Amino acid sequence: MTDQSRDRGAMSDVAARLAFFKGLQAITTRIHAANEVDEIIYQLSADVCRLFDAERLTVYIINESGSGIYSKVKTGLDSVQRIELPIDDHSIAGYVALTGQTLNIADVYDAEGLKRISPELAFRKDLDEATGFRCREMLVAPIVNPDNGELQGVIQLINNKRGGPFPAVMEEGVPGLAQTLAVALAR
Repeated sequence: MTDQSRDRGAMSDVAARLAFFKGLQAITTRIHAANEVDEIIYQLSADVCRLFDAERLTVYIINESGSGIYSKVKTGLDSVQRIELPIDDHSIAGYVALTGQTLNIADVYDAEGLKRISPELAFRKDLDEATGFRCREMLVAPIVNPDNGELQGVIQLINNKRGGPFPAVMEEGVPGLAQTLAVALAR
């Protein structure tokens, strides 16, 4: 590879990062400007999926008792009314809610890979079996109130359309989206 082609590749990477973060800024601006948070999250779900090259998106909100999370917005799962998960290390979204850790999982069906994250962690295949949809990759981040550090929910992006784990730039960007959601939900 020549220095010139390497420079063009680096410029292309910089341009792609810039485009991603500009798109993320446009989405976060719309969330901040919205009066009705639930409606804007639903309206923007297609834009979020497009920006992150994800097939689907689920936004979980913490339940009243604080012991679990439930799906507030989910794309592509019209046949499933509501998904409820305990906050524990037995599901991916539950684990993220429990630990506050962002996860970028290349293969949710890789049981050994999940066990390396946490011994009890497993992918809940029941939704895939019920819907006929197959999850592969997930990028999952906690939605935490920046003022008091309290968990408000979890954002889960499902299946990178390009295959493989979600790119590092998206892993860098998802906490910003989660923080914007947290601020909006706290209103």
